[in-house]
Amino acid sequence: MKPHATILLETLAVAGSATFREEQHMRTSIALVGTSALVGALLVLVTTAALAAPITVNNPSFEILPPGGLPIGCGVGCSYNEGPIPDWTNSGFSGEFIPGTQVGNFFAFNTIPDGITVAYSNDNGGIISQTVGATVQAGVVYTLQVDLGWRNDVPAFIGTANLLVNGKQYLATGATPLQGNWSNFTATYTGLAADVGDPITIQLDSIGEQSDFDNVRLADNLASTVPEPGSVDILGAALIGVLAFARRKRASGYLCTVIPD
Repeated sequence: MKPHATILLETLAVAGSATFREEQHMRTSIALVGTSALVGALLVLVTTAALAAPITVNNPSFEILPPGGLPIGCGVGCSYNEGPIPDWTNSGFSGEFIPGTQVGNFFAFNTIPDGITVAYSNDNGGIISQTVGATVQAGVVYTLQVDLGWRNDVPAFIGTANLLVNGKQYLATGATPLQGNWSNFTATYTGLAADVGDPITIQLDSIGEQSDFDNVRLADNLASTVPEPGSVDILGAALIGVLAFARRKRASGYLCTVIPD
């Protein structure tokens, strides 16, 4: 017969082993739940980021210049053309304009929203337009954003922008910019059953003296089926980090599942 002390020590050893197994199981479960939650959150982040569905606008900030560039000088670092705007349709006294802000010439503008070039129109009723590749789908919301500028040397702000669908204009609205600056204007259109398949045209309008435009963007509310490259990079880096964390925990014994007797 074993001494009582030996029996007591063996009993404590068995109990300790069971407790250790339970503790290890709990730690493993917590680690797995934490990892799953993190991966789930990352997937939600990627899905959310992919909901932005921009529609391609060609030469959206007017940085692509026509053959021959902008041959008419207007001061230090300043030039313009009176003629075609690549990827856009325009007529009359309109074209592309580099005001010279990139070299400190602020006679027209204090800043430029994107790049150094803008589009302009000096014609009352003159329109600069582009028909995009997307067509109307019922119930889809299309959002146009355009930066409109008010020149320092022009007495009033007069520019407008809109979406043209099936002969109807959807006017962009926004706050009047401070003179010498720019303001973002937005137009929204929800696809109508009667318009399904119709083209979508962006129009930049002048209603008096010179109007100036920059940074044209168009998007719809359809979820993208392909995650944005940046989102995929973020998810990949995060998953590598999660796997490295799991390996470190396993090496330190926190994820150990083999318990010696």
